[in-house]
Amino acid sequence: MSASVEVEGIGFGAASDPVLENITFSLAAGHFMGIVGPNGAGKSTLLALLIGMLTPRSGIVRFAGVAMDAKHRRKILQRVAFVHQLQAQHPSLPITVEEVVAMGDPKFGSWLWRRAKVRDRIAEALESVGILHCMAKDFRVLSGGQRQRVRLARALMRNPTVLLLDEPSAALDTQAQDQLYRLLRQLCDQQGKTIIMVEHDIAAISSFVDSVACLNRRIHHHAMAGEQIPPQVWQDMYGSHMHVMAHDHACIGCQQPEVTVV
Repeated sequence: MSASVEVEGIGFGAASDPVLENITFSLAAGHFMGIVGPNGAGKSTLLALLIGMLTPRSGIVRFAGVAMDAKHRRKILQRVAFVHQLQAQHPSLPITVEEVVAMGDPKFGSWLWRRAKVRDRIAEALESVGILHCMAKDFRVLSGGQRQRVRLARALMRNPTVLLLDEPSAALDTQAQDQLYRLLRQLCDQQGKTIIMVEHDIAAISSFVDSVACLNRRIHHHAMAGEQIPPQVWQDMYGSHMHVMAHDHACIGCQQPEVTVV
């Protein structure tokens, strides 16, 4: 049986000064992987490569055994959804939550498409993220956490097998972050979705993910649940101007870096 996501030897950027090099990992269905690393480490670039927005210099990406290339990209993206970073500014145009979620339907925009035909699916997507009661509301009046759930519901409209998220908790408070991570964990456990999520705080995600990939141009370490990340990994990623302090021995990593100015 093929893995849900396979990444083999991905490289991007000039060979003399690569943005990413030799990125390799394989994830089974239902696996929740977090990606952490410093600013400029290539985390968002990796997600762009996974969905075919960028073309790697070397290596290959496969979804359920099918290579992400020009021939297969459109078909693959019918079952792979990408949620980019939450924008700080509020939308200015009036639009309802129902209308936002409807845009996630794969046939949205075709001349035969009618929102009434997919209203039940819209309601199902909103119910799965816990905000069905907001269906008729103006998207502009929602909180940051609610807007992020709406955007996730829009992604779920295509019933993806794989979800890619780029810092989905940005601009969310601690409670909203926790609710979002719990929801993502449920999508993995109950629906078998594979999730790859870029985040900056390993402490916040470690109780929910199955593994953490430590990225800075390359994957320095891919820690599974219950595994300690060696202090040297943090120093390799963030530099020698930091020290490692104990955080929570029950979480992935078991130690959390703290960067200090020297």
